[in-house]
Amino acid sequence: MLAYGRPPLPLSLLLLSSTLPACIIALRLPHAVRYAALVGYAFVLSRACSFSTGNVHRDYSLGCLLMGQLITTFHLLCLSDPLAQFRHESDLVPPSELSFPRRVHWSMCVFFSPRGVGWNYQVSNVPPRPSEARWTFVRQQLFAMFRWYLVLDLAHSLHLYCPQPFWHEGGTRSIIAEGLVYRCILIAKIAVQHTQLAAVCVAAGLSAPRDWPAIYGSHADAYTVRRYWGRSHHQMLRRFTSSIGKAVCRLLGLQPGSKASSYMQLYVAFVVSGIMHCGGDLMVGRGIFGASFPFYLMQAIAITLEDAVIGIARRVGLTSSSGWTRFVGYIWSMVWFGISSQWLVNWSMRAGADPAECVSFSLIAMISHRVIHRSRIVGSSLTSVNFEDIVVLVT
Repeated sequence: MLAYGRPPLPLSLLLLSSTLPACIIALRLPHAVRYAALVGYAFVLSRACSFSTGNVHRDYSLGCLLMGQLITTFHLLCLSDPLAQFRHESDLVPPSELSFPRRVHWSMCVFFSPRGVGWNYQVSNVPPRPSEARWTFVRQQLFAMFRWYLVLDLAHSLHLYCPQPFWHEGGTRSIIAEGLVYRCILIAKIAVQHTQLAAVCVAAGLSAPRDWPAIYGSHADAYTVRRYWGRSHHQMLRRFTSSIGKAVCRLLGLQPGSKASSYMQLYVAFVVSGIMHCGGDLMVGRGIFGASFPFYLMQAIAITLEDAVIGIARRVGLTSSSGWTRFVGYIWSMVWFGISSQWLVNWSMRAGADPAECVSFSLIAMISHRVIHRSRIVGSSLTSVNFEDIVVLVT
């Protein structure tokens, strides 16, 4: 059964999913009890699959979010000791010495700081922290939000009003074209949400501009698939994918810094990311569980092949610093994401969803409709003009 036909998702379940991990961390439970608490938390999150937001794309996003929270909780409870290991730059006393309510607040800050900005666990390749004044930063974020919205709206409008690239002659949908548009929509949607949240939080005085680095790195770094995922893309999952990858390497006895350790961490990172997105599949419908996984596994395989080709190129004297090799790299990255995009939209194709449904309001569509409407009015007015009257006026 897909998203429709299920009862609405209760707000209490969302609040519980966000606060329960912080309470568990603040209680400073023994490790054995933490594992039991993790199982209980997983049961709470599993209840969400019985509900729906009423929209397939929102269900998918929510499922990814909840699965990400479960993996984050596993990282915080089983692979680390937040109260003992983590510190924020504003901490004046060790968090273990705070009162229980303040420990809960501190733990929630850890839980909702995936990139670790301002923390001693900040992940790699986060863009520089902003230094602008408060209201200058707010204006910049609002402008950036509008730019990203235009990208989102343009991709949506292209899919909606120019359907030819998205359909084959036989009447079947073009998976590659669907995937590329969906990826543009996804990237822009995340950026819109991030810039909007940054503007609101800073304007309300809840945080400072320096707490909100850009969500994405420079797209100029994306001349390999590895660099795209490691530098240009958002690093919101890096905290738990990195910790789980290192834990697996320790379990297997792999030497840190070795090639075996590096590639094991690479594959574990994309496997974990794929599992997280399978939470979106499960939220949409049990029948499509696992549809999102191949896309992420294929990224690790592509990077492995890419590294082999780069190694051969270096042995024959080619370097990535030359302009033409980077140009070839950009083309390769674009081609690869075009090829692999068929797995990106696998879940939505199987669910019968349309990427255009991601956008609830289209500025381009509204303006286009008004222009078309006015042009029709002008056209009908011209056709009703008596040309004999025009001749009389001219003479």
